[in-house]
Amino acid sequence: MSDSIEFFSRNLQSISSKQQQLLRQKQVSVVGCGGLGGYVIEQLVRLGVGRIHCFDPDVFSVSNGNRQLYATSATLGKSKAESAAKRAAAIHDYCEVVPFALDYRKAPAEAVFQVDVVVDCLDDVAVRLELSAACRRQKKMLVHGSVSGWVGQVGVQLPGGRLYEKLYPAPRHRPDEALSVLACTVGLIASLQVSETIKILLDLPPSLAETALFVDLHKQEFVRMG
Repeated sequence: MSDSIEFFSRNLQSISSKQQQLLRQKQVSVVGCGGLGGYVIEQLVRLGVGRIHCFDPDVFSVSNGNRQLYATSATLGKSKAESAAKRAAAIHDYCEVVPFALDYRKAPAEAVFQVDVVVDCLDDVAVRLELSAACRRQKKMLVHGSVSGWVGQVGVQLPGGRLYEKLYPAPRHRPDEALSVLACTVGLIASLQVSETIKILLDLPPSLAETALFVDLHKQEFVRMG
């Protein structure tokens, strides 16, 4: 316990000791362990979240290396979900990261939804909309993030909410993976997702409830939806 106090000591003042202990009791599902997902998992682990379920059927390829945190020469061809769990174990043992190397839709529903928050790090709009609908049925908070080139967006769908229908009124079926993606955009959007997730876990109101923040790093513009 003393080691964990020292590990998380620089979190304190920004959050209280009681809040730090609360985070250790919380569980999060991260759907997608590539660009956004890798950064989200890394930050949640370092912030002290107690348990993370991560879902991704994919393995790392060379083209992932420009923006995916866990894509290295050592992880080429290896499961993204299992690599995330291995990385987390190397950071500390206060968080249990449970990898599911499969599409979240093929995982047991309780593994995906019997958590405090679900974080969307997917790269396909149609699949995002399915996750949104599932979270609505399960009455779960869903933290959204999406990136393309210099731009990205982040928002929070409340239980029963319909944020995704506002963001994607005419859903595309082409994965975002085909688009240009820059590491700086991925890192920023993931950090914004994590900041909203942590507030939810600490029973604080999310700043982006049923709305979204649009970011353009080329122009250094940050605009709220509506």
